[in-house]
Parts: sequence; structure tokens; C-alpha cells
Amino acid sequence: MKAEIESIVCNWADEIPNILVRVINAITLSANEEELRTAVKRIAEETELDKFFAYGYGAHHFWLKHRKLSNGEPKEYRLLKVEF
Repeated sequence: MKAEIESIVCNWADEIPNILVRVINAITLSANEEELRTAVKRIAEETELDKFFAYGYGAHHFWLKHRKLSNGEPKEYRLLKVEF
């Protein structure tokens, strides 16, 4: 898998760095899409991932975006992308 950071990290809450490190570690430790999906699901259950980030899966990739503080909508640009 190949991960690319595509924009800056917005650190407007103390939880963001810890969540982001967990996601990056999960990407690094996952051997395939299935393992990554399982790890991201676990992170979402144990942290406020869904509050600060929007994420999803394409046919051959995973993406992560910051959420806007004002309304919780995803920001326009991706924070990172992982190709399977």
C-alpha cells in the first residue's frame, strides 16, 4: 500500500494528533484493504475519529479529510490517500 499526505494537518483540538497518529500507524501496519478497514473501524469506536475526520473507500484507495469545525462537513481537500 502507498500512502500520500496531500494537505496540512489542522490541529485545532488536542485529540487530533493522537487520532491521526493511530490512523497512520494503522495504515503502516495493515497488509491489505481488509486489515485497514478493520483497524479504522476500531479507531472510530475508540476515539472521536468521526467528529474530526471524514473518510471513505474507493475501488482501490482509502481517503481521509478534516471536518470543518463550523458545521462538521468535510473540508474540500483530502488530508491523505492510501492506494491498495
